[in-house]
Amino acid sequence: MQHEIDRTRLLKKIVPSLAVIALIALVFWPFVNSKEGSFTLAIDRLDKRDENAKLIKPRYVGIDKHNHPVNISAETAFRKNNDDNDYYLKNLLADLKMSDGTGIKIRATSGMFDADVQEITLNGTVEITTENNFHLITDHTLFLINEKIATGNHGMTGSTSFGTLRADRFHVDVNQEIIRLKGNVKMHFDPQQPIELPKLNNDK
Repeated sequence: MQHEIDRTRLLKKIVPSLAVIALIALVFWPFVNSKEGSFTLAIDRLDKRDENAKLIKPRYVGIDKHNHPVNISAETAFRKNNDDNDYYLKNLLADLKMSDGTGIKIRATSGMFDADVQEITLNGTVEITTENNFHLITDHTLFLINEKIATGNHGMTGSTSFGTLRADRFHVDVNQEIIRLKGNVKMHFDPQQPIELPKLNNDK
């Protein structure tokens, strides 16, 4: 009889403890077995440079000083910090217009867009093409959106309606259709495409 009494007292102590353990297991098991928990840990292990939020397929839409639309899209973009107005773009495409409405397309492997001053620094393979048959290729250039001016010191090759050209340094005013070349300049004129020279003012 005493043995049965002792066993009953022991069970009264053990059963509540087992119930508490079972309740704790039921509550925490989803968190222990959750894939989201592993995903959070994986984020914590990312390199510092990957902690910047990236925009996937971002698009910038604006208006230049001639009230023409400016459309810039990219594969990805990010800022180094939230207060930075410089956007670092990958595989960007810019659609703009000259003052007379002629279309311009800019493609580049990478670039940095400064929204405050409306400038794009382009790197990698850079192509600037206009609807009036101007085509420039370089690996680095600064493009002023409002002025439609491209400058660079890393060399360029290009083609126009009158022929082809290359140089070490260039300054291209797309609006005015003025090309200034310096350093190892080479030009080839197509005799079938004569150059239209501006008319001289002979008035005294």
